[in-house]
Amino acid sequence: MSQFHFKSYNKGNSWLGIIIIVAIIFFIFFIIQNLYKLFAVLAPIFLILTAILDYRVIAKFGIVIYELLRYRTALGILAVIFTIIGLPFVSAAMFFNAFMNYKTKRRAKKKYIDYQDVSNDDILILDDKDKIKIDDFENHFD
Repeated sequence: MSQFHFKSYNKGNSWLGIIIIVAIIFFIFFIIQNLYKLFAVLAPIFLILTAILDYRVIAKFGIVIYELLRYRTALGILAVIFTIIGLPFVSAAMFFNAFMNYKTKRRAKKKYIDYQDVSNDDILILDDKDKIKIDDFENHFD
C-alpha cells in the first residue's frame, strides 16, 4: 500500500502564519476593548436617547428579561449577568433599535399629493395603426 507524502518546501512559513493569526486575534481584542470603553462612556447617552426616541424598546427588553427569569430561570440569570457586563453594547443595540423604529415611523407617514380626477371620456384609446412597432426581440435568441 502506497503512502502519500505532503511536500513542504518552506517550513518557516508555518511559524509566520501562526504569528499573523495571533497578531490578528490581538488586534481584534484591542478593537473590542476600545469599543467597550467608548460605549461605556456613551451608554447613559444611548439610554436617554433610546427613551426619547422610543421608550417601548427599553420596556420590551425589560419584559424579555422578566419572562426569561419567570419561565427559564437559569437562562434569565445568565441574561441578567450578561446584560450587566455588556451594558455598553446592550445600550448601543437598544439605541440602534429605537433609532430604526423612529426612522421607520417617519417614513411610514404618508404624504398625499394633489391629484386630478380623470373621467372615462378623457381616456385616450390607441388604434392598432397608432401603436409603436417594437423590434421582434424574441427572434434574436434561438
